[in-house]
Amino acid sequence: MRKPVFWGVVFWLVQPLYFVTEVITAGRVTVPYSFLGNTISELGAVTCTTFGEPPLGPYTVCSPWHAFMNTSFVVSGVLLAAGAVLLRGQLPSGRMTTTAVVLYVIGGLTSIGTGLVPMDKNLALHSLVSGPGFLVQPLALILLGLAFRSTRPTFGWVTLAVGVASLAGAVAFSIHPGGAGHGFFERLSLWPANIWATALAVLVVSAMPRPAPRVRSQ
Repeated sequence: MRKPVFWGVVFWLVQPLYFVTEVITAGRVTVPYSFLGNTISELGAVTCTTFGEPPLGPYTVCSPWHAFMNTSFVVSGVLLAAGAVLLRGQLPSGRMTTTAVVLYVIGGLTSIGTGLVPMDKNLALHSLVSGPGFLVQPLALILLGLAFRSTRPTFGWVTLAVGVASLAGAVAFSIHPGGAGHGFFERLSLWPANIWATALAVLVVSAMPRPAPRVRSQ
């Protein structure tokens, strides 16, 4: 395995570690918090403060382990974007895949921006840098699903279904602000791209030709 491919696989295989940091950080918040009702960005707030007017607020955020979460946003984003670039050659050829890779890179950049600009420091800028992720990541999965249909039909259709579900989560999150399931819809829109990055890394490794066994000379 060439080094760029090796590191691309590693970068995408470790994406589930992001979810571990989210769970750990959520366990340390000092205000009521649920994965179904609260947003991911609340875990990165660096101060204890109150946000918003109805229907979004008022609500209080207080995340003592915010540095851990924000670092995770940045590291996960860097690895997501870098992995997409390094593994491009192992994915189906064509414009759809290339576009999906570009969207994955943008998704990684939005994650980096989310970690660098916490919501309580500059909410407008935070929304600006994080917002594109809700669209580009589902679209990346949909395009990859379409691209894989000719070479791996089952994987392609499953990827397409995951992308459509992710896009539905993004739509629900945007039209249902502050309501029941707000945190769930956000995670439905964003988590699949990270999860599927790991699935793609496994697929890349499984598709690689295995070295022929050595024949001992008599």
